[in-house]
Amino acid sequence: MMNINVKYGLFKYEVKDYYSILGVPIDATPKEIRLRYLKIAYQLHPDTCKADTPEGKEKASQILSRLVNPAYENLYKDKLRKECQLVFAEMSRRLASQTNDITISTEIAKTLYQEEKNRDKLYHELVQKIAVDQYQDINTVMTKIALVSELNMVYLMSQNETQRRQNVSRSSANSSQIQTSEAIITQQPEEETMVRGTTQSQNETEVNAQSEPTVNRLDRLIYNAEEAAKIGNLEQAVLDLREALKIDNANSKVHGLISFYYYKQGNKTYGKIHYNKAFSLNPNEPIVKEIKKEFLEEKSQKGKTTKGRTSKGKDTKDGKKEGPTVFGIRLW
Repeated sequence: MMNINVKYGLFKYEVKDYYSILGVPIDATPKEIRLRYLKIAYQLHPDTCKADTPEGKEKASQILSRLVNPAYENLYKDKLRKECQLVFAEMSRRLASQTNDITISTEIAKTLYQEEKNRDKLYHELVQKIAVDQYQDINTVMTKIALVSELNMVYLMSQNETQRRQNVSRSSANSSQIQTSEAIITQQPEEETMVRGTTQSQNETEVNAQSEPTVNRLDRLIYNAEEAAKIGNLEQAVLDLREALKIDNANSKVHGLISFYYYKQGNKTYGKIHYNKAFSLNPNEPIVKEIKKEFLEEKSQKGKTTKGRTSKGKDTKDGKKEGPTVFGIRLW
């Protein structure tokens, strides 16, 4: 059986880079994702694959069912695509904090990293260049996926870096404004300064009063998620917990609950991502221990069966062969 593991780019951080599998940029639209998938599926489907040998056709079929189909399924559905984008946003912050420890393995990714002025444009051009013949040669598919994933990794790093520079610029501008304001205040009468001080104290009291509902809202979202899960509405539970992460992204319990509910839904990929985050924050969190016991310490499973997502063409009444369908979409 063909080894389809990738150990470069975002994959080495245990992130399923579905964009690199389809050969599309991270900001690709649903329409672009769908068109790209149909083109790849046509190249890899047993009825249309141009491989000369049975072994080549078998490799193509494995890549289609084990890599391409799951990638498309996770990117064309709105809820799964948004979750993927959330994971990538978290990954961008993580990469930014580890810039000095990250190794860029490919020359093409190094070129992108060194580019500053037109990095966004270069990124899209390089991804498109690789995608042109990404699936023409079955033996080089993994290499091409790794190349795109390294580009995605560098692009995420640069996005966070750009945001950081903008924040620094804003901070510098704000500091200048504050210094100017302080100079003006020192020139004002003492009575006006006292009034300003009183107003400032009132504002601080109001801000402190407003901070409490934020904490209460976090607890309420967690409570709502747990209640939704009790009645089997795991999707709503995950949605509530996503909102909770916007309030506190470093909450081990929230990440742990999301992981638990994803595992319950059979989504091991996202379950593992949030489990790793929860474990890194607090390995002693009760929900973290429960996930490990229930999902990560399972006994070896016996023979597994997989359900195919593709169907071979069928003969029509006039003897001609109909095109195969993938996810209900006819390839020709």
